[in-house]
Amino acid sequence: MGPGCLRPTVLSDPDVEVVYGVDFSAARDSAGASTWVARCVVDGGTLAVAELASASEFLGLDSTRRDDVLPALADRLGDAAAPAVAGLDFPFSLPAWVLGDDDWRSFVEATPERWGVLGEVDGPRGLYDAVTAAAEADDGGEGRPLRRSTDDDHGGQDPAGFRIKAQTYYGISSLLRRLIAVDGVGVPPVATTPDPDLTLLETYPASVFDRLPGGERTGYKKAQRRHVEARRRNVDALVDAGVRFGSDPARDCAVATDDALDAVAAAYAAATNYADALDREWSDAERAEARIFA
Repeated sequence: MGPGCLRPTVLSDPDVEVVYGVDFSAARDSAGASTWVARCVVDGGTLAVAELASASEFLGLDSTRRDDVLPALADRLGDAAAPAVAGLDFPFSLPAWVLGDDDWRSFVEATPERWGVLGEVDGPRGLYDAVTAAAEADDGGEGRPLRRSTDDDHGGQDPAGFRIKAQTYYGISSLLRRLIAVDGVGVPPVATTPDPDLTLLETYPASVFDRLPGGERTGYKKAQRRHVEARRRNVDALVDAGVRFGSDPARDCAVATDDALDAVAAAYAAATNYADALDREWSDAERAEARIFA
């Protein structure tokens, strides 16, 4: 058992049984080590961190390979005790023009073989190349947008951009595609379900910290002392906002490991946006492109 893996406590809430936060990695050989999961419960107005571990530890897997970890993670989330909510840190969609005539569910179900108007795409680099070429081929001369409206609102990156193309490719095709096949799973605003058993929300931890008093959007991702101190301040900001770490090891882990910290931030975003996500009216663009909840 690696450092930071906590055993769950038994807490509940009449509205939400459990809240998950997932800081997602699509690394071929190390996704299970680089993806982190926070399992939290709502207790008396606070969000209590019950488990915080790498995905392989959380799932009890010996393997860290992407092809082993992502299906197992989809199965675990899909079996969550209802009602539950999960914040996942990767783009849930691409700009609306990529979907073409498909609705979001049809688009996701067709992956990885077909990606909307892009047709066949054989991997993350193929996705990057296809989106870039199709955007530049716009007959209007100005090019189609590479970012969604929600990316602009939250300072996010191009979903098919060079830095996060793998997260988008595998997050959509290997995780979301499996999860939306499970009865009772809702994905506001792109796939709403009455009284969902599991609600999935796209999150972006950098935007969470940007909005939290005392939080720091940048400068907390590396290993030097100033980055560790920035993570410590982000942990303090989460605590001030109502997050409760169940033990010193959990809090220490979030300070030591930015992936663990981002998993807790993703859970916080899911918990605080859950009710609004189920009740809001959504625009046509949001129903196609998804939305970041921070």
